[in-house]
Amino acid sequence: MELSFIIGAILICLLVIIFFKSLSILFKVILNIIGGAIVLYLFNLIATKFGLAIVINPLTSFLVGFFGVPGVVVLILLKLFI
Repeated sequence: MELSFIIGAILICLLVIIFFKSLSILFKVILNIIGGAIVLYLFNLIATKFGLAIVINPLTSFLVGFFGVPGVVVLILLKLFI
């Protein structure tokens, strides 16, 4: 009985660690996406004067949130050459 209690407690601890770790990763991704949207918004404030604006949608904000500044550079290059 004591061994099954210890194994059960270890399994519950592992499940809690996995659950909260995945929540923290999800929270970081959501914060990065919001940050990406803010960076795109600030870029668009400046770039509209030069006729170079990038549409803010979930895909572009996700790319900038996931890749950071290189994501912005890639979107700018895509906008220039496509």
